[in-house]
Amino acid sequence: MNALRRLLLGPGRLPDDLSAALRAEGMVLLVEGAPGSVTYRNLKTPGRRANWKRTAISAAIALSNKRFVVHAHRFKHIDVPLTDLARYGIKVANPAPDRLQVDYDLSTTNPTWQGQVTLNLKTEEAARIVRTLTL
Repeated sequence: MNALRRLLLGPGRLPDDLSAALRAEGMVLLVEGAPGSVTYRNLKTPGRRANWKRTAISAAIALSNKRFVVHAHRFKHIDVPLTDLARYGIKVANPAPDRLQVDYDLSTTNPTWQGQVTLNLKTEEAARIVRTLTL
């Protein structure tokens, strides 16, 4: 990864403890340093409000035998069991061969927050991730 990009967007890596936990569960796939963006719509958090906000990110995407995790900017966007994607309202799509789109409601992460989040990430593993999560 480009040094300037890493400095501005972060390394796009999983924290060591989370990585170890996912390896113990049986890591199926790990993509680190995936470039992309996060778009917030109708964002309401303590001290922050925005109708629309887009930020560039570098993310880590992980699939274990038990859960799906997306981590970016020292923030765990998604960490849910594979069997509960629908329960949490998480939608995954593959709009282009190398693009992964993940939509979810921000209250999934923190009940006091509101808004819709769209993660658009570039990875060669996008189709495989969508296939795995939509089975």
